[in-house]
Amino acid sequence: MKPTVRKPLIYLVLASAVSASVVFSAPTASAQGIGYIRGVAFEDRNGNGKRDAGEPALSVARFKITNGGNFWRCGAVFGETPFQVPVRAGTYFVMPVAGPGQYATVPVIRVSVEVGKSTQADLPFGSNPLAAADQCGEFQPKRTARVPLGIIETAIGAGFATLPSLIDQAGLFDTLSGSGPFTVFAPTDLAFAQFTEEELEALRADRARLRSILTFHVVPGALKAEDVLARGTLTTVNGATLRVRVEGGDVFVGDARVLKTDITAANGVIHVIDTVLVP
Repeated sequence: MKPTVRKPLIYLVLASAVSASVVFSAPTASAQGIGYIRGVAFEDRNGNGKRDAGEPALSVARFKITNGGNFWRCGAVFGETPFQVPVRAGTYFVMPVAGPGQYATVPVIRVSVEVGKSTQADLPFGSNPLAAADQCGEFQPKRTARVPLGIIETAIGAGFATLPSLIDQAGLFDTLSGSGPFTVFAPTDLAFAQFTEEELEALRADRARLRSILTFHVVPGALKAEDVLARGTLTTVNGATLRVRVEGGDVFVGDARVLKTDITAANGVIHVIDTVLVP
């Protein structure tokens, strides 16, 4: 049976009200050092996340673009007229935003943008509950039993900026988006701010070192807080071990204090820590 995507009346009202702002205008890319993210929303009939022949564009849908930090943009796209958002060169995460009766068959699309170039990010939607959609404006987050958000999307949604960026630069994005499960001890942005800018740039440039540090924060399996305490010693993905201890009512993993526990993702668990662990 061919899935259908509902197009509620509120969308049609929205379309007529803001159709003039569908395409974001921008100054000359070469003058501003920017590129573009563009795309349409389409009915993903076979659920493969790519627009194939015969898959029609939706009359209206919404999207969110973020770099995992303080840049984010929500907007609407109508029919075959693509949205076009000017951004600085870099890595961005494009998230379809589902309205009533809609689900995203791919919850987040990672794109790399170069100066003066357009990067395509078409938004795949279906009517079956295949994946969650992100929040934007009036639409609340959708959650499904089958595919809630994964570790990367959950970290971005929780406000982490530096960690997702470093995960991507280390080439670990696909790994940590896999089935896992994984337990991630996630340093806050403030924890990464303990490095100088020069130190952080040197780390970004040394992929082997960066991977070693990041995988030191990952433990196989989905371990809730009580499981972490019960084990006492954890073997990380990079092969080194972390000791778990309790001091003065606080829980420490290695040299890091645990700030928040049990942020659940589709493929594991995130625990927030206040220090970057270095093997």
